[in-house]
Amino acid sequence: MNRRFLATLLLLLPLMASAQVRLSIDEKSVQVAGGKRMTTERSLYLHPDGRLVSVQHSPQNIISITNSLGEMRNYNPTTNEVVTMNNKEMSSSREMITMFASGSYTDMALSQYGFRQSSIRQEEGVIIKTFTPNGTAEIGKVELIFQQQLPICMLYYNAKDECIRKVYFSRYEYGRIPMPMRVTDVEYTPKRDSIVTLNTYSNLMVGEAADSDMFDWQIPSDAKRTELDLNKLFQK
Repeated sequence: MNRRFLATLLLLLPLMASAQVRLSIDEKSVQVAGGKRMTTERSLYLHPDGRLVSVQHSPQNIISITNSLGEMRNYNPTTNEVVTMNNKEMSSSREMITMFASGSYTDMALSQYGFRQSSIRQEEGVIIKTFTPNGTAEIGKVELIFQQQLPICMLYYNAKDECIRKVYFSRYEYGRIPMPMRVTDVEYTPKRDSIVTLNTYSNLMVGEAADSDMFDWQIPSDAKRTELDLNKLFQK
């Protein structure tokens, strides 16, 4: 192993020790599937302690509060109702902006989904990390591709080694943290169709520049509360 390659590997080691920052950003998501198009717009406010406030502007106004434990509260300002959910799949640490704010984009939270890094190689100016599931899973492996120490692509393969999903990260904005301002997700269905989701980001604010009351926003105390057990829902 040459020194240059070793130095690159060291740069790609997990950066979880770096402090998570205060961050706000706007997101526009356009999904096309089955000939139908759906657009969602929201603003995200990430607190250094992992608390994430998401304000969905369209197609309806919903404010969500999530933490790193997967506790989520969805508030509807129109009806003054709040739905509480608790599931680790909804942890704020799995949001893309959280991964880049904390430096954990080195594995894009794959370790949290039950994957382990099984190999790493260098090809034509990029580094490719391969992750495989700890047990039996529908996904056989995931390849995470880096260029200049930043992820540019994720490739998902099924047990037959067929690529079933591609995620591209592009248009990086650099400052206190690097952040891809465009994420393209292409998922292939068994019917030889695809679900394409394009997320574009704007108005990235970090640190003192991220100034909004939404970081500390709280659900009204008089909101009507309902608890939804997602674990039972997923079992059905």
